[in-house]
Amino acid sequence: MNPQLEPGELPSREPIAERTQSFASPKEQDLLSDSALKKQVEKLNQIGVALSSEINLERLLELIVREARAFTFADAGSLYILDRGMLYFHVAQNKTLKRRPEAPPGFKPYPLPLSKESIAGYVGITGESLNIENVYNVPETVPYNFNPDFDLRNEYVTRSMLVVPMKDREGQILGVLQLINATNEAGLVVPFQESVEHLVMSLASQAAVAIRNAKLIANIKALFEALIRYSASAIDARSPHTAGHSRRVAAYSEAMAAGINDETMGTFRDVFFTTEQMEELNYAAWLHDIGKIGVPEQILDKENKLCAEAMATIATRFDLIKSLRVHRVWLPAFTEKKKAPLTPLTSKEAEDAEQEIERELSFISKVNRSPFLSDEDLKTLEEIASKTYEDLQGHARPYLTDKEVECLSVKQGNLTDEEYKRIQTHVEHTFNIVKNIPFTKTLKNVPFFSASHHEFLDGTGYPRGLTSEELPLQARILAVADIFDALTAVDRPYRSAMPPSKACQALKAHAKAGRLDRDVVNLFIEKALYEKI
Repeated sequence: MNPQLEPGELPSREPIAERTQSFASPKEQDLLSDSALKKQVEKLNQIGVALSSEINLERLLELIVREARAFTFADAGSLYILDRGMLYFHVAQNKTLKRRPEAPPGFKPYPLPLSKESIAGYVGITGESLNIENVYNVPETVPYNFNPDFDLRNEYVTRSMLVVPMKDREGQILGVLQLINATNEAGLVVPFQESVEHLVMSLASQAAVAIRNAKLIANIKALFEALIRYSASAIDARSPHTAGHSRRVAAYSEAMAAGINDETMGTFRDVFFTTEQMEELNYAAWLHDIGKIGVPEQILDKENKLCAEAMATIATRFDLIKSLRVHRVWLPAFTEKKKAPLTPLTSKEAEDAEQEIERELSFISKVNRSPFLSDEDLKTLEEIASKTYEDLQGHARPYLTDKEVECLSVKQGNLTDEEYKRIQTHVEHTFNIVKNIPFTKTLKNVPFFSASHHEFLDGTGYPRGLTSEELPLQARILAVADIFDALTAVDRPYRSAMPPSKACQALKAHAKAGRLDRDVVNLFIEKALYEKI
């Protein structure tokens, strides 16, 4: 297999017979002078610096082949990575094919068995470099041979080839670098000179170290991302009502950023998120609610105004009130002073008293479950709260405690002002947690972005009350994503899930009021980006 086509490169219509005339014999080659060799060594050092600074594996592999070709004046080059006994093709570049006006048939790479029968396989097994003057004249005495299929499909002629193993410092072979058709100053194809071969071996060794480092960094990054996703998901899962929230906010945010990148007109025509910026936004989205670890579960997962235990206490208390009022229960032994027995109620009085107490308890239960409290219901609640009864010790007790009245009097939702403030502190917790993560420079804004998802452009958000001048586009995107998911999430404790159409109307209302970014909201809705997750 001899892959030479890199993506986007175009084929030539020049016949093979004509192109074979451009090959030069070894006698026509210009030997490297001392000064030229010195320049090549300097270039090699520069390439080494470039390789060590690139941590993206895909870009690194492209860089290795590109620099190796430039270093040796090779027309083409390809690179294989060794993995689990197979050579996996990763890069193919070809200058001749790239200049052609029409694209050749698409190349579909496949794993190459690690066998001495192929040139790359032989180098991958033995660790020896091969400098072949003409691959069509390979001696029959060697175990490897050249496969001309690619040449035939693309009307290309492979002649000289320099194939070197990429070994790390421990001598382990990580891959194979294959350079094709060296050219001289006249553009003629010539064999690869021996003086260059040693330099290419050095370059390949540097490349192997860079590849190992890039893989190590990629593995560490994958582990870091897994920890972020696991931690965020675990915190979301503390409540069945928020499970999956961070994942969806990240997906909505990514869809908006990608949508902005696709815009060629309008507000976002000159805005483009780089790969690093997309990564930064993604991390911020996953981490935006990690501060909820500092919020008690009884608040985070509060379904009604009062918890089940509190309502059970009220029910028990009302049973006691009923017994005292209706059945005239009195135990003088438990009182500080003896009192005369209470006058029994008539049947009608007992029935009326019992029904009244049951109605009041039923009303309290209804108010407890309702996300909204009308003025009329608030008045009724206050009337019940103003009542007292005398307990078995003869002490006056209120029907409802001050804390119970405070919780039941919440007019919208189920959180008291104090509980709502506790919920809001999760943003500060998020910032304090995330700021201590040792992010790289390209991710330095993750703490700020993640802690700004509840800020509004008009300054009415929290925790810092930032305004539009202080909120970058990433924070505005997170705010839209967070609100949309909160509105459409299934079975939130304080309300039913909204259909997407109604949630979009709510986003537009926020944008019209100056709280959310109008352009981000419009893009999200008009492009139906919420459907892309």
